[in-house]
Amino acid sequence: MFLRGVQKIFWSRCALHFAVMLLTVLLSGCVSDTIASRILQRQALFDTYDEHTQTRLKQGKIQIGDDPDAVWFVYGSPSQRLRRTEAHGTTETWIYKILGYSDRLNHGVRPVYQDVGGRLRGSYYFEDTPEYEWKEVLRIEFVNGCVNAVQYTE
Repeated sequence: MFLRGVQKIFWSRCALHFAVMLLTVLLSGCVSDTIASRILQRQALFDTYDEHTQTRLKQGKIQIGDDPDAVWFVYGSPSQRLRRTEAHGTTETWIYKILGYSDRLNHGVRPVYQDVGGRLRGSYYFEDTPEYEWKEVLRIEFVNGCVNAVQYTE
């Protein structure tokens, strides 16, 4: 009886981790949202870039001075967009996030029940379960419609 309880906990935790990983893959666009698929969606626009720029974008590389469309071809739509208007102009920032493990642990006490001599007895064990959170991995700043800064999370 005790082993069945432990097995249930183990498989439920495995199912949770699998569900979170699957959700991460789907939400990050790794399944169907690739550079090639984005190029096909806007082929006419992509064809307006010179050959060197097209090759660079197909390799997943952006550079200072690129327009928002070039960034979209490489990274897709951002998770969040920020606009800031100042005296010298407007700045737009694209933020890309992924779902990942948090640095924190969810400390908890879980009950465990076991059959001892035909009677159900309870006990507890402590568990450190990782939490999940959206983590910022990339931030791209546009000034006057061109990439001005790129910031990666390491």
